[in-house]
Amino acid sequence: MSARSFFVANFGCRASQSEGAAVEQQLLHGAATRADSAFSADVVVVNTCTVTEEADREARQLIRRIGSRNPNARVLVTGCYAQRAPDELAVLRGVTHVVGNSHKPILGQLALSVLDTDFQAVEPAGRAEIFCSDIFLENELKPESHLGSGGRTRAIVKVQDGCNANCSFCIIPSVRGRSRSLLPASVVEEIEALVDRGYKEVVLSGIHLGTYGRDLEPKTSLYHLIADILGTIPRLERLRLSSIEPLEVTPEIIALVASEPRMARHFHIPLQSGSSQMLRAMRRPYQPAHYKDLLDRIRERIPEAAIGADVMVGFPGETDREFSETFRLIEDAPLTYLHVFPYSARPGTPAAELKERVPAHVASFRAKALRQLIARKHASFVTSMLGRVLDVLVLQPGEGLTANFLRVRTPEDLTSNQWVPLEIAGLLQDVLVARSAEAGITPG
Repeated sequence: MSARSFFVANFGCRASQSEGAAVEQQLLHGAATRADSAFSADVVVVNTCTVTEEADREARQLIRRIGSRNPNARVLVTGCYAQRAPDELAVLRGVTHVVGNSHKPILGQLALSVLDTDFQAVEPAGRAEIFCSDIFLENELKPESHLGSGGRTRAIVKVQDGCNANCSFCIIPSVRGRSRSLLPASVVEEIEALVDRGYKEVVLSGIHLGTYGRDLEPKTSLYHLIADILGTIPRLERLRLSSIEPLEVTPEIIALVASEPRMARHFHIPLQSGSSQMLRAMRRPYQPAHYKDLLDRIRERIPEAAIGADVMVGFPGETDREFSETFRLIEDAPLTYLHVFPYSARPGTPAAELKERVPAHVASFRAKALRQLIARKHASFVTSMLGRVLDVLVLQPGEGLTANFLRVRTPEDLTSNQWVPLEIAGLLQDVLVARSAEAGITPG
């Protein structure tokens, strides 16, 4: 039998992308071949997100398009949407299996089994087989093999999964389980293997990354994990952190990012709202003043740092006054980019029961106002980089990423998968343009 082809379509956060990459690696090790798209593959793994209604809709839309354009494909749906509402997905055309997060450890082998099936003898079922329960198969997080992006330049390592927080709007704790951490020795071993394979940057990810190590015995912390990685693996050229909650960005972490050249000058710190009242309703355990002070301290210690945030607009009960508080905080804070989300009710969450709904057109207007605001702030930040020399990771010919998370158009003759100091020479359609740095200039 000729080798069957597969495609993994990932939605959602970096942790989800890491899991999807691990499934890809399992399939490649099983002698399957990667297709160019979901519309040419024999088997498609759709790795879903369910953080918003829009995320659910995008996953369903892709599955329906696969059913229409690639009707012979077998579709396996996994991820957070599959965990939350498997029955909704099981009836979609082409879906043969729905695998919740609870059963994700079996996904790779299951996909290989489907690939080995005699496709001519299998008729699409009217309803998919469901693997999903409230009991997660992984009580202890296991290391995964990962694929990167940009030609083996960057890899994502999921070091923590699950969440014990109680945010009123969030469905994630119920679809990811309790917080659990990968053992430090396993993290180091995984990153060493990635460096051996040629990766130049590793991103530490998790569902609630800042709680890393609290469930382990003996307990440890994200700071100690970072220090351990940097001290044990001197060949690692860059370490980047994914999203960290405000109360978990400790002075020690800030100091380490400021002093260690191999740490990416980049923080992503969720805000959600700049209103004290809204934060209480969201069950977020910090105040706007603390958030603003934290960002000011980061900017003071690391002037070139990129600082991003997640912001929600239209949460039930949000008035014009409370939105204005969010707007003013973002205007005054040293943020350089935002992910703005209109509130989306998630079934089963406390916020879904709240009655004071904000009209969709009002939430849309507020989201647009914040996006326009951050566009101006981002432009100012990018302009401040002109004339500077920055370390740039060449992802592919003509494209690079700076340590402080800026996309750069690089000289075409530069070899992929290397860090090089480049002078930021100008802007072209909001993209930084870099050129080779003059001899003797020290990278910033």
